[in-house]
Amino acid sequence: MFRKNKKEKVGKIVVAGEYERPDKGGYDRLRDNALFLNADGNTNVLQIESSVAHEGKTTVACNLAVSLGQTGKKTIVAELDFHRPTAHRVFRVESEGIAGYILGTATKEKIIKHTVFENVDVLPRGGEIDNPSLVLISEKFKNLIAELKKEYDYVILDCAPVLQSSDFIHISKVADGTILLVAYAETTRYQVEETVTEFKKSGVRLLGTVFTKYDPKKGYDHYYGAEHGSKEK
Repeated sequence: MFRKNKKEKVGKIVVAGEYERPDKGGYDRLRDNALFLNADGNTNVLQIESSVAHEGKTTVACNLAVSLGQTGKKTIVAELDFHRPTAHRVFRVESEGIAGYILGTATKEKIIKHTVFENVDVLPRGGEIDNPSLVLISEKFKNLIAELKKEYDYVILDCAPVLQSSDFIHISKVADGTILLVAYAETTRYQVEETVTEFKKSGVRLLGTVFTKYDPKKGYDHYYGAEHGSKEK
């Protein structure tokens, strides 16, 4: 569970460096769960999803990667939200990436960017991708993820929201499992139910959920009260 901090800017690494927070324990628990799920070495490609935008998906993906890196696990974040890529900004690296690799203008070695955090790399989207589906179903993309799975202890896939893009269907075919984010007092029950239904129809392996943007001052009762009172249908 990750608390909401109004003063915190979106997309910061809060488990290390200048923005480290005392309540980073939520990420520690998420990291420990990721380590447990991958005890047999077969669940190291993790698809990070949300129902809609602004649920903290990229922030969670990047902080999970850094937290895993702190334990000595070689980790890479793949920027697969082709519509609104931001992971490269969180780590402050160049955006050249997957687009160039698919087009054949850049090698895998060139598009993988090292970060200032130990054991953590980033694979940016790079240039604009007009038709993400064609990239995601290509053998070149599938082979890229398969190679990363062998080279890294963890591959974190930062993806587009489920209810705003069908990209998750193709990405789930190369992932070992999916973690769904639910934003406190923002994501509605209807949105979560619709997302889970989409997962079931597509055969997505849901590993668990992460509750984000929790405000301890409001508590759970406020969250459910706001949800039940929602006019959204």
